[in-house]
Amino acid sequence: GGGNTAVDAAVTAKRAGARDVYLVYRRSFAEMPAWPNERDEALAEGVHFLILTQPLGYVTDDEGRLTGLRVASTRLGEPDAGGRRRPEAIPGSERVLPIDMAIEAIGQRPPEGLADWLGGVELDEHGLIKANSVTMQTSRPGVYAGGDIVNGGQTVVRAVAEGVKAARAITAALRP
Repeated sequence: GGGNTAVDAAVTAKRAGARDVYLVYRRSFAEMPAWPNERDEALAEGVHFLILTQPLGYVTDDEGRLTGLRVASTRLGEPDAGGRRRPEAIPGSERVLPIDMAIEAIGQRPPEGLADWLGGVELDEHGLIKANSVTMQTSRPGVYAGGDIVNGGQTVVRAVAEGVKAARAITAALRP
């Protein structure tokens, strides 16, 4: 991945004693969503950035132990629906990066059918739950939401802050 979570995981692995840490990202530094100071910190810690490189799958030995990550070089093509240039694998560029541990830090999407599971909870055009920014209450009375399912995946600090807002609103609603 190329976000702050991926960079944090890479730095943490390096600080925990991993000899070589590779951050594999399909796009270039210019498209990387991680904050520049986070990337700079990772570089200073000795994290190797494999940009314009797409993971394709894992390689295991006969006993099922992880031994490698199949990757391919990419180039940036036309923009996708979100306006970001779509990475395209370069034919014939596949190779195996020897590894013994992998941390996946890739973006998530709300699950299909979320609206059906949460009857009466309104979703936005991205499938995220709509919530009042002050109380975190949803369109369904008594239901509150925060974090990635509301903000699309920001920082842990923001998710915690939204949880605190919701807790305060719930407490106020329960008081006589």
